[in-house]
Amino acid sequence: MMYTREHIVAAARGDEEMDLVIREVNLVNVFTAEIYKADIGVKEDRFAAIATYKDNEPSFQMIGKEEMEAKGKYAIPGLIDCHVHIESTMIPPDMFARAVLRHGTTVAVIDPHEIGNVMGMEGVKYMIEASKDLPVEILTTIPSCVPAVPNLETAGAEFHPKDIETMLHLPNVVGIAELMDYVGVIKQHPRMAGIVQKGLDAGVRNEGHLPRVYGRDLAAYLAAGVNSDHESRSTDEILEKLRAGMLIYIRESSISQFAAIAAEAWREVPHISNIAMCTDDIEPNDMLKNGQMNRVVRRCIEEGIPAPLAIRYASLNGAIRYGLNDRGAIAAGYRADFSLVDSLDDMEITDVFVEGKQMVRSGELIEDITSSVPPLLRNTVNIPELTEEDLIIKAPIKDGIATLHTMEMQLNGTTAKGKVDVEVKNGVISKLPDNHAFVTVIGRHGQNKKPFVGVIENSGLREGAYATTVAHDSHNLVVAGTNAQDMLLAIKQLERSGGGLCLVKDGEVQAQVDLPLAGLMSPEPIEEIAVKVERFNQVAKSMGVKVGRRAPAMAFSSLTLTVIPEIRISDIGLVDVYKQELMPLFVEE
Repeated sequence: MMYTREHIVAAARGDEEMDLVIREVNLVNVFTAEIYKADIGVKEDRFAAIATYKDNEPSFQMIGKEEMEAKGKYAIPGLIDCHVHIESTMIPPDMFARAVLRHGTTVAVIDPHEIGNVMGMEGVKYMIEASKDLPVEILTTIPSCVPAVPNLETAGAEFHPKDIETMLHLPNVVGIAELMDYVGVIKQHPRMAGIVQKGLDAGVRNEGHLPRVYGRDLAAYLAAGVNSDHESRSTDEILEKLRAGMLIYIRESSISQFAAIAAEAWREVPHISNIAMCTDDIEPNDMLKNGQMNRVVRRCIEEGIPAPLAIRYASLNGAIRYGLNDRGAIAAGYRADFSLVDSLDDMEITDVFVEGKQMVRSGELIEDITSSVPPLLRNTVNIPELTEEDLIIKAPIKDGIATLHTMEMQLNGTTAKGKVDVEVKNGVISKLPDNHAFVTVIGRHGQNKKPFVGVIENSGLREGAYATTVAHDSHNLVVAGTNAQDMLLAIKQLERSGGGLCLVKDGEVQAQVDLPLAGLMSPEPIEEIAVKVERFNQVAKSMGVKVGRRAPAMAFSSLTLTVIPEIRISDIGLVDVYKQELMPLFVEE
């Protein structure tokens, strides 16, 4: 039965009974950063009244059709993830909603950047349609960098200002997603300046991506009309951006953890208001083990930010950012999205309510969540016919020693330029020194080009081959290996399966994760895909794969990310990120 606002107000006055009353709960008030005992009254989909306790008695009595004793528990608002790529969880929107709801997330602002780079506007529209009518409200920001850097890589589509303008009219769109080509924004390159202006004209949020940028360049980025960032990597960087008026998203992902430096900044300026939170990229097995937005809150509390403030950053501040005026707090008139937890220290969610309806009980989902839109299953791995010879480096000399530029992987996920001397026999390089591997990017968007082959250092891979179609941001097919035979088999496996992850050793497949939805996702519950990813990780470790904090499943996912220093590889060749230009494989004397 649906009620009108009249009935909600009547319940607040006490003239009608509540639909639900939560009794004696410790209420986390995100407006005042307090915690106190209260009864919470819910009518229809709204909080109708909150009765605080004094002398162990509520300030007024509420009767509910249903009542729940919550003594000792804490009530927190539904959490809001300000920036997340669903594709990184390797599951589609409905499976994502199932997974994150158990961790107290009730709103997610997604950037379908990954599928946009593979399937263009069709992929973005699929994510929006598949996200409709789910209990987690999924809002969309339109990908701004498809591809991330034009002319240095080939994606499955290209988005220009007019394309962005068209997609801004799609349902539940609230902004333009992270403007990663920050050089283009700062220098006002026509494409990026035009895209930012479309966001300004439409009155939506322009979301930022601005690592290690300070001073005048920071001012230029803000002046251009982009005022958020989730890439700040030091306390000084966070402080400068906060003082400049930029909204900082504290990020704890499977790849980057910034709670510690954010807490240091908070201690310096404890009265800040321009902080929210996001997860960005969380892998499925990581989410199952460590949570989602609740993990970001937990980590901030562990680093010394008071729990009510951390929860405010994860709820109310995100609601304010996206104009969700009835979300992000537990107060009369607000939508009744909230969770119960036993302890604010561990932030383990026990119960979740959406619009006043219980969706999670004792940590388990009690309602089915399924999208009415079927998964967009179509093989997107469109590569040329390859042989082992295509995966061997051809040298400019017949015999002797040649010097090659290498990508040297760093513990923090960046890369450095390196060099290696290799032996050339009969004009080819078929063997590399220890701690080096061949690496290539094969265009899977119909480029129909033979691959460029380079060299990677410090990946840990000792034997066999590793292939993936999860390769930010154009998501071509990346394969690293010690020999051409295993590399070719891994490629063929992913071509047949429609994408995913594959490990091969001695001519046999050791582990494989099929991701047939755009080569990025699988239409199965997180519990099932997580097991496969975990096994893949174990096998990859046994083959030596180890890259900083990254899980082995994502070890090579950013080798193609042409906006992260210092040297990357694309389907076109080696990329000097600072110069934003291609560089030769062989060192010229």
